[in-house]
Amino acid sequence: MADEYPDWQDEPVKVVRNHEGICSIWPAERNNAPGWYDVGFSGDKEACMAYVDEHCDDFCKLKGFTPNAEEVAFAQTKLPSDPMYKPGSSDAPGL
Repeated sequence: MADEYPDWQDEPVKVVRNHEGICSIWPAERNNAPGWYDVGFSGDKEACMAYVDEHCDDFCKLKGFTPNAEEVAFAQTKLPSDPMYKPGSSDAPGL
């Protein structure tokens, strides 16, 4: 069954971040989702997760990250908004 329905995480992935410095993994060959930017690290899932563990805090935020005003402006004007979410706050859904 695994051959029939391969998991994208079994293929090469890359580390991406949003305008708040929150990191995730994404398929290496795909374009990033709007509002997500390459961190500059790619490999297999295990290597990318090790990178996140080393360079991010417990909330997957890059240590020492400084927001880019241009990216924040893009997020505030172009990305779908959730009325319960306030960028940069701890009021984000699911936290």
